[in-house]
Amino acid sequence: MRHILGILVSLAAFAGLIWLGFAAAARMQASPRTNDAYLQADLVHMAPDVSGRIVELDVQDNQLVRRGQVLFSIDQEPYRLRVTQAAANVRALQATIGVTANQVASQTSKAGVASTGISSAQAQLALATSTLHRLEPLLGRGFVTAQQVDQARTAQRTAQVSLDQARQQAVEAHQGISSVKPDEEALVASQAALALAERDLRLTTVRAPCDGRITTLDIAAGEFATVGVPLFTIIDTEQWYAVGNFRETDLPAIRPGAPALVYVLMAPDQPIHGTVDSLGWGVEPDEGATFGGLPDVPRSLNWVRIAQRFPVRIRLTSPPAALLRLGASASIVVSRRVAGP
Repeated sequence: MRHILGILVSLAAFAGLIWLGFAAAARMQASPRTNDAYLQADLVHMAPDVSGRIVELDVQDNQLVRRGQVLFSIDQEPYRLRVTQAAANVRALQATIGVTANQVASQTSKAGVASTGISSAQAQLALATSTLHRLEPLLGRGFVTAQQVDQARTAQRTAQVSLDQARQQAVEAHQGISSVKPDEEALVASQAALALAERDLRLTTVRAPCDGRITTLDIAAGEFATVGVPLFTIIDTEQWYAVGNFRETDLPAIRPGAPALVYVLMAPDQPIHGTVDSLGWGVEPDEGATFGGLPDVPRSLNWVRIAQRFPVRIRLTSPPAALLRLGASASIVVSRRVAGP
């Protein structure tokens, strides 16, 4: 009886283990989970937009800063001088445009007078021609003398010469009319240069683009800042994420928008709520690299294949600030249910 009872107990224990295995598998299938996770936040590498000597450094390493807070200031003197220079160029061009406009008005008036002279010369030529045409038929009849006809011809030629001179003067007057267009275009360029100089002056005061924590700060006032070269980094604390590496067999059960629970290692009994933000679509394979245009396929084959893991990004909802550390270890449990209607 003892032997039979021992067999029954062993069978019951074995069946219980099988049941627990199936239950665990079903639970894993219903709620994919991973212990290979960590907290993540966006990073802002603070690089200045203008170069210069740092005259004020208003933050310390690991300090909490708010959006718009002054981080450091660059020497403003050369940028103030550039603004003064650009403003003077704008004023000079504006004055030049005023003088040129007056010259254009005077030249236009002269051209108008020249055009009036053409009309007068044309009238004189018409009168002289008409007089000549009247006198020529009377010469044969003896009503006018040859001298009178010669005088009429001379008057016509003189009127023609006056008309040609008036036309030439009108052409020269119109050609002499200048334009303010080049000066106006130069003014637009100088105004743009002034706007850029004023912008550079504003950018000598560098402000925080977001709420966050200062990190990797190892400079002091007096350091020379160069455009585009980061001086330190801000951890953007306005939005936190958890990134977990899930097996590829779990990915079909994970949908963007699905609710998730995140457990940070420093407080494993305090769940942080979140939603699935996105699923990773690629990782670097261990094999299959390309050499010389051909794939590298190893000769040996491992019969035991471990499922690849892909990162899944979880957006945290109102996480407690005390638990948030960039890179902190975490666990993630994802529900199959998608949040929302």
